[in-house]
Amino acid sequence: MTSAVSIGPLVRLWGISASRLPSPTASSDDLAPFLVLILQEALPFIDSAAPRHSRGADSGSSAATTAATAAKSPWKPKSVKTSPADSAAPIEVSERVVGAGELETVVSRALLTDETKKKVQSRLGNEVWACRRSAHADAAQKGTASWAEFVRCFRDEHAAAEDGFTPAVVATCEALSWDCSGVGSVHIAEDEDEDNVSSARQCWGRFTLKVVEMRHKIGRPVLKDRTFPVLQLTATSVPVAGEAGVEPREFVVVSIPVPDFGTNEASQLARDKGAQIAAYVSIERIRVLDARDQEGQSQNRSGKAGEIEWLMATASDAGGVLPSWVQNMAMPGIIWKDVPLFLKWIAGERLKKDVAKVGPVEGAEATENTTATSTSKSAVRLSAPKAAAASEEVPDDTDVTNKIAAAFDAARESEAADFDARTGAMDLK
Repeated sequence: MTSAVSIGPLVRLWGISASRLPSPTASSDDLAPFLVLILQEALPFIDSAAPRHSRGADSGSSAATTAATAAKSPWKPKSVKTSPADSAAPIEVSERVVGAGELETVVSRALLTDETKKKVQSRLGNEVWACRRSAHADAAQKGTASWAEFVRCFRDEHAAAEDGFTPAVVATCEALSWDCSGVGSVHIAEDEDEDNVSSARQCWGRFTLKVVEMRHKIGRPVLKDRTFPVLQLTATSVPVAGEAGVEPREFVVVSIPVPDFGTNEASQLARDKGAQIAAYVSIERIRVLDARDQEGQSQNRSGKAGEIEWLMATASDAGGVLPSWVQNMAMPGIIWKDVPLFLKWIAGERLKKDVAKVGPVEGAEATENTTATSTSKSAVRLSAPKAAAASEEVPDDTDVTNKIAAAFDAARESEAADFDARTGAMDLK
């Protein structure tokens, strides 16, 4: 049974209603409790996918203890992928199912309108999460990336970077943002034992909070594009006041669906006529491993002290009539590809900077950059190639779900085969 401490009403696939978002003029005192609630749910949940060193290191854990802990984990290993052409690190893929019975206990506490809550309860089912984990050398070179690059691309410029390295993204928009500069650091329990006693506390600060809209193509011409509005929180691990030591290098990005954001006047994409609204919830944790992390690694987990651990877990619902079982089966085979896609893209970004400094090198071609370098608030990022793709006519979803499922499977299999052929990707399991 999943521990109650890691299941809450906010970081869920049903999301948060637009009417329950903080006021655009919310003060730091008003924002702080809301940010803490999100972290209290997100941190234990993502930590369960790759437990921290704290408890194991402090209690002198043995290999047997580590194995026993792994056996109790709610996350079940699915595969280990490699893509040697672009990523020097293997990517571990796992899955976790949060049962409908567990979710029923938290629906009443969700920040939903009464109408939405009734809809959720009427179709409540299992929430299937897919997770990927990889550990990368801290270096700005081919096959990996530096800590500064991870911070810039995933903490500071998340939407722009995702737009740049993800072929399926055709438009992005930062619709709303809140001023979190006055929110002080907060302490969150890292984990709890069986008696619900906190074993360690971690300090978080440097918060950001915004609503981001993204439009994805998921299976043209059979399926319409999907628009994903999410409330996105970033938080950075900061030193605990009064304690000496090296500043921790870790941050998290939490994305929560706002399914009815199209009703908000700030919306640019979700309010488009005919937009097919979809949902995803995700938690991303990026940190630098230390010696204690390495000591606690299981046989199936990679990572050395000084390497950057990139951990991301997500659940999604593409909406329409696409069967959820098709999506859930496909997701573990999709999310791992973000790793080689990002590393290939960032390598191209470095090359372009080098070319800009010293001039073109004979035989060297920079990767096309499809990310706008700057944009005003609420502006939609839509590069020329993606603008052309977005203008394509896409028919409405058919009601024949078996045909859609077959087409979706065929499209994903074709994409996977093409990806593997181009990158030399392999499944090590």
